[in-house]
Amino acid sequence: MPDRAEPASLPYKAAVARGGWYWLVPYLAIVLFALTMFALVGYIDKRDADERRAMVERDMQWADQTLRLHLTANQDFLVQLGRNLADGVLDYEDFQIRAAQHLANNPELSVVLWVDPKGKVQWVAPFEATEWVAGESLDPTQQDRLAEALRGGRPLYGSTYRNRQGAAYFDLTIPVQRWREDMGAIVGIYSTDGLLRHPVPTWFTEKYRLTLEDGEGKEVAANTAVRPTSKELAYRLSLEPPANGLSLRAIAYATDDAWSRTLPPLVIGALTLALIWSLALLRRDVQRRLQAEKERDRLFSLSLGLQCIATLEGKLRRVNPAFERVLGYPLGELQDKSLLDFVHPDDMALVVDMLRHLAEGAAQEFECRFHSANGQDKWLLWSINPVPEEKLLYAVAHDITDRKTAEQALTDEYAFRKAMEESVSTGLRAIDMEGRIIYVNPAFCRMLGWSEAELLGLKPPFPYWPPEHARQLATNIELTLAGQAPAKGFEQRVMRKNGERMDVRFYISPLIDANGKQTGWMGAMTDITEPKRVRGELERSQERFMAVLDGLDSAVYVADAKSDEILFGNRAFKSIFGFDAVGRNCWEVTEACRPPVGAFDCDLRLLSPEVLPRQLFDGEVQNSLSGRWYHLHDRAIRWVDGRVVRVQIGTDITERKQIEEVNLQQQKRLEQTSRLITMGEMASSLAHELNQPLAAIANYCMGCVKRMKGGAAKPEELLGAMEKASFQAERAGKIIRRMREFVKKSEPNRGQVLLGDIVEEALGFAEIEARKQGVNICVDLPPELPPLFADRIMIEQVLLNLVKNGIEAMRDTLPAERRLTVSATLPDNHSLEVAVADRGHGLGSTTAEELFAPFYTTKPEGMGMGLPICRSIIEYHKGRLWADANPGGGTVFRFTLPLEE
Repeated sequence: MPDRAEPASLPYKAAVARGGWYWLVPYLAIVLFALTMFALVGYIDKRDADERRAMVERDMQWADQTLRLHLTANQDFLVQLGRNLADGVLDYEDFQIRAAQHLANNPELSVVLWVDPKGKVQWVAPFEATEWVAGESLDPTQQDRLAEALRGGRPLYGSTYRNRQGAAYFDLTIPVQRWREDMGAIVGIYSTDGLLRHPVPTWFTEKYRLTLEDGEGKEVAANTAVRPTSKELAYRLSLEPPANGLSLRAIAYATDDAWSRTLPPLVIGALTLALIWSLALLRRDVQRRLQAEKERDRLFSLSLGLQCIATLEGKLRRVNPAFERVLGYPLGELQDKSLLDFVHPDDMALVVDMLRHLAEGAAQEFECRFHSANGQDKWLLWSINPVPEEKLLYAVAHDITDRKTAEQALTDEYAFRKAMEESVSTGLRAIDMEGRIIYVNPAFCRMLGWSEAELLGLKPPFPYWPPEHARQLATNIELTLAGQAPAKGFEQRVMRKNGERMDVRFYISPLIDANGKQTGWMGAMTDITEPKRVRGELERSQERFMAVLDGLDSAVYVADAKSDEILFGNRAFKSIFGFDAVGRNCWEVTEACRPPVGAFDCDLRLLSPEVLPRQLFDGEVQNSLSGRWYHLHDRAIRWVDGRVVRVQIGTDITERKQIEEVNLQQQKRLEQTSRLITMGEMASSLAHELNQPLAAIANYCMGCVKRMKGGAAKPEELLGAMEKASFQAERAGKIIRRMREFVKKSEPNRGQVLLGDIVEEALGFAEIEARKQGVNICVDLPPELPPLFADRIMIEQVLLNLVKNGIEAMRDTLPAERRLTVSATLPDNHSLEVAVADRGHGLGSTTAEELFAPFYTTKPEGMGMGLPICRSIIEYHKGRLWADANPGGGTVFRFTLPLEE
């Protein structure tokens, strides 16, 4: 890494490297610092000693004041007792109670005595005190002090003395006088040990040894038996009261030892020596560091890797010459430029994100592309360490363009091979020379259901071998290892992980490594379960197809469209045209039974496969040799090998033709009979209709005869009568001619006829019956109806039958509602719909199938053949006949007829 120091520090580095007075300054500073510290430690010790001495004086004065307060309080209590005795308000019991209470609260006062003026003890408190007994006298010293106190009339402290046990005491004598008469004294006996231990608190005892000394300086009492090791901090103070030569002395316990005073100088001296030693080491280290920095700067300049110092924002501060060698930019241009100025746009987001992490103090290593001066992108591997306190980045980059190019090529090659391996549907398995599985591809694992980890390393027998085929598969693997596998591979059955069996074909080839040495055997496994199943299905389907074709009564054959060679013929075809027909010319074989000349609308030899399949012929022909009829269906299709062939299916329809002929003759006879029955039913009406013109003719003729016999006949009068008679004769002839044409037997003759003419003829027959029944017939036909393509007599028969049925259905209808309507509409451009609507009793529960069934009738005298005949006539004309309920009541019969041939 480049040095963090700036170039301005180089003169200093040179001076340090040469040595001189630069290094004397730190040594002098250290010596002065040590002397200063020694002086400071001495000053601090002296100040601490003065502070401790002043503290002892303050504590001693506090202890003196405390003792004085206790002595003064006890003196006041004893004076109060004396006053009470002088006043006569204190008896023995009160004395005991008050004294005991005070002694309990002030343990330094051990005994309180009431003595008379002669020194004889009267009362003692506490009463259990053994040193003093009531009735005894004070010792001479105490009696002298008593006398002196009585003379002076003031309290008097005595000198210290010791009892038989050696304990030190002193007493306080309080004179008691009444009207200048001595009554005695109250004597308080103080324990010197109790005086030092009870009033003084514990913290004082922990800090000082407190003693009472007499006038000669002898220790009378002490608060503790522990003696201090040093008496330097001792303080004496005269104790007043009692001011009987007692003095109070306190000696402070030593809070530190000799080490506490000598340790700081030793530490300062040791630290000074350590600093001098470390400075010497630092000097040596700096010299080594300067040498290392020289070598590092040389390495920085000569390094093949790109090294630089940049700010946290990526602004370059210093770069090495490798930048110019790799990127081609002069070093002067790179100064103060940002790294982002050279980053490839596709990597800009990555570098910005890395700079953000570096600003947070995390070192980063990443790859990105940089623009070079020659316009080519360079891949650089960056290792960057941030120094947040300096706000700088120290970075090293290596040119990895060639490596990235090689890696990309390897990646592409691997991806390509991986894609091939993943996409191939053939299972691949490699085994070594011992039969151990060393490789399987994903297709192999998918086909068998075992994972790669489960199969690698396995030796025969393999888990995908079915138990029932294990022997055969073991033989196959032995042949493989021996190099005797057949070139067409092994067809065998394997087992999936779920137990399902599948048929596969294994192709075996040697596995050769890069050195040309065989390391195993490579097997390619192809799933042939479905092809094998399909092949079996096709074979069975072929058998079924042939069985079906041979079982047909129709003759089927296939012939080449160009050579006319018969390629296939079923059993029926061969039985008709010979069992040697296949392979011969189709026109020679089927000469006696083939479509008429010109039936095909195209040249079969010019048909292309793109226009197939194509209908060639669909019709009926008669075998010229046998006389039998066949329905031929010719169609051009594409054969299995792609060529154009002609398929012909010939069905023997001889019996059907005969039956149709018989049915047609019966239908004609039935229609004729129906028309005769219709005429028979209308005979009376027709006779009445003919009677009118015949009677008119007779009357006109008789009138003419009479006029001619009378001789009064005029030619013009006779002419008028004869013309009227002639008109009535034509009318009668027309009725007879219409009846004759309706009932005569003739072949169907379909042609263009007008619906209006058919309706007029039919209603001419039905009008007589309608007038008899009181039925109003309405005709609603659109103007300019196109002509029909039909047989006029047949359609007239249908329309007359429907009108007649409608009239008969209205026998029970009210006369005012007996209305029959004949209408026509054009539902499309190819047909015409005719409707006959009545207001009769309707269909009721009768269904359409029953209504048009033969011999089904709702009339007592009906035969049930009218509507079936009408339906057959309409269906013969390619139309349809049906019945609906009339919304206004009754029934509507509708039928359709074609408008063109």
